[in-house]
Amino acid sequence: MSDRQLPGGKIVAFAKYVEKLRLIYSSHDAQLNLAKGNTETALAKAEVRLGFSLDPGLRAAWRIADGSEHEVRVFLRPGFLTGYDFLSLVSAEKARARMERVSPQYVDYVEPSPRDRRIRDGWYQSGWLPFAAFGGNSLTLIQDYAPADGGKVGQIIAFTHDPDEISYVAPDFSTFLRLSLNAIKDDPEEFLEIF
Repeated sequence: MSDRQLPGGKIVAFAKYVEKLRLIYSSHDAQLNLAKGNTETALAKAEVRLGFSLDPGLRAAWRIADGSEHEVRVFLRPGFLTGYDFLSLVSAEKARARMERVSPQYVDYVEPSPRDRRIRDGWYQSGWLPFAAFGGNSLTLIQDYAPADGGKVGQIIAFTHDPDEISYVAPDFSTFLRLSLNAIKDDPEEFLEIF
């Protein structure tokens, strides 16, 4: 799955991802419920509030769908069984603000294992933008706009609560989509929580 450009600069990776995900949902008599996408104006205003331009892949995703309904899984972190809801743009900004608000209490927190060198130290960075979550943000997927020297702007990282840690997931959004879809295809019943 690549970020192929179409006229108007739209990225098609997320549209293809959703199309394939809908097929998985429908083959298990389930429905993928996504909210109507954001307008260009709403996305531009969010970029002003955030203080940086959104990665084209994630921006296109929010243009296509402004998140999923609660407990409607859209993403799967490779190597893990828990599916993640796609956060609306407003919910993503609120999750980011919450991380910033509680970050002072984690100033001296030491993670149980060394952090990947591609991710900056600290419990919160202003360049981190959550876009997917599970369990009231106890598990969060984040696009990193402030990577460490060994990292890449737009890389995907994950926050896991208890014990708290920040982990590396993928080098970019389109790679993450490919890895997520492959993991979902490996065990769709687990992803859809069909037991």
